[in-house]
Amino acid sequence: MKRKVTLGSLMFLFWTLVQLCDTIFFKILFCSEMIFLFVFSRIFKKSYNANYRYFQDVDSEKICAYLINLDRAGERLNFVLPSIIALGFPVKRISAIDGKFLSQKEIESVTDVESYKKFFKMLPEVGTIGCSLSHEKAWLAFLESDNEFAIIFEDDVQFDPEKLKRTVKSVIEKKDLWDIASFEIKHRGCPMKICSLDQQKSLVFYLTNVTHAGCYLINRRAAEELLKKFYPIKMPVDHYFSSTWEFDLKFVGIEPRMVFQKFGDSYIKNSSCTNVRTPITLAVNVIYQIQRAILYFIYNFLCLYFNKRNM
Repeated sequence: MKRKVTLGSLMFLFWTLVQLCDTIFFKILFCSEMIFLFVFSRIFKKSYNANYRYFQDVDSEKICAYLINLDRAGERLNFVLPSIIALGFPVKRISAIDGKFLSQKEIESVTDVESYKKFFKMLPEVGTIGCSLSHEKAWLAFLESDNEFAIIFEDDVQFDPEKLKRTVKSVIEKKDLWDIASFEIKHRGCPMKICSLDQQKSLVFYLTNVTHAGCYLINRRAAEELLKKFYPIKMPVDHYFSSTWEFDLKFVGIEPRMVFQKFGDSYIKNSSCTNVRTPITLAVNVIYQIQRAILYFIYNFLCLYFNKRNM
C-alpha cells in the first residue's frame, strides 16, 4: 500500500523532534530540521499537490460576513456595521461571549491553564478567552450555513468597503492558494509574495509571526480543522489559527494592508491579567518561542515554494 505523508503529519513529527531536543543547541536543531525537510521534500510535494487539486474542484463562491460584537458594545456596532453592509455580502451578527461574565470555573473548564501559563507567561485573560470562544461561535455559524467562504470581522476595524470588496473577490479567485486569508495583521511578518491581486495588492505568506484577528477570510475546510483541536484553549485565537502546521492549512495575508483596528481601546486588554515570571516559566517560554519561530518559518517557506511551483 502506498503510504501518504501529509504536511500536517510531517510538521507534527518536527514538533515531536523539537520537544525531544530542548537541551540541544538551537542552531543544530534548526539545521537538523532543514536536512529532514530536504530528504522528505518529494513526499511532501505529492501530498501538497493533492490539497491543491481539492480546491480547484469547488464550483460556487458563496460568501457571508460575520460580525463579532459584544451586546454591551453598541457604539462599536454602529461604527463598523455600515461599512460591512456596504460590501454587499449577507451579514450576520455574532453575539460575542463576554469574558467579563465568565467565572473562574468556566475559564478553567475550557482552558489548559498550565500550557497557557508556560507559553505566554501569564494566566488566561477573561477577555482573551471570551474572544476565542466568540470566534469559535462564528466558525460554527459558518459551517451551519451552505456558504463556501466566511469573512469574519471584529467590531473595531475600519476599511474602505469598495476596495475591500474588490480585493476579497480577487483573493477568492486564488482560492486554491490559501485556507485563511487575513486582512488585518499586526507585526511586519517578513511577507513573501505568492502572486499579484487586483488594485496593486499581493497575496503573501509570512515567514515570521503575525497576530490579530480583526478581519479574515476562511474556507470550510479551515473552519472544520480549527474546531477539531479548539479545546482546551492553550493560546489566543490569533496565535491559534496562524499555527497552520498543526492543521495542514495555509495562512496568508494581503499586502499592502487595508483593514486596521481603529475604534478606541481594546475590551480584551482592559481585562485584568496575572503575569507568571518564575525562572522555569521564563525558560519554557523562551524554548516555546524559538520552536514556534522555527516551525513558522519552515512551514510557510515550504507553502510558498510549493504554491509557486503549482501556479
